[in-house]
Amino acid sequence: MMTPWGYDAENLTPIISENEFNAVTNYAFADNPRTYAAILAASQAIRNYCGWHICPSVSCTAYPVGGAVVAKLPAGYVSAITRITEGGTTLTADEYEWRRDGLIKRAYPYRWSDKWDGIEVKYMAGYEANAVPDLVEAVCAITAGVLSVSAGVISESADGVSISYSQSASSIAAGLTAQQKAALEAYKVVNAHGA
Repeated sequence: MMTPWGYDAENLTPIISENEFNAVTNYAFADNPRTYAAILAASQAIRNYCGWHICPSVSCTAYPVGGAVVAKLPAGYVSAITRITEGGTTLTADEYEWRRDGLIKRAYPYRWSDKWDGIEVKYMAGYEANAVPDLVEAVCAITAGVLSVSAGVISESADGVSISYSQSASSIAAGLTAQQKAALEAYKVVNAHGA
């Protein structure tokens, strides 16, 4: 599945499950039918801010921008490179190096192809939820905030005809606070793919 962050990710799920959310919040929202939608909206808001899926670890395919010795995958944590193809040829492990922060380096004296989609990288990226408790807490806090706001009309006027509605799960989650953004800085990926 193509992500909004410029790469394919297989079997991408929300950052946490409904069961994980219920366990963290002591089942305070267990009967709320909006829980899954709120978790999904919170996960998406966090991922959009950070520029990649973050959690869980999934198989990905990216086409990084080449032309130099080093290229960057759209990931903050890569656990494995399963295959790199350049110009239709699969490279051997001694033709490149990679780091867990998503940097891939072409073996000396070569540079990566500068053709659009000239490099295809298949890799495993993302953290497991138990490795990122602060991220899990952020998703839970945003989700709980969304679920604490009741849906529907929150104010009315008569002669001036003014009606206000409560925010939807997606609009609340999309408005991350400065404190939440600061907590997410460690997971943010910058300049991972060309525009």
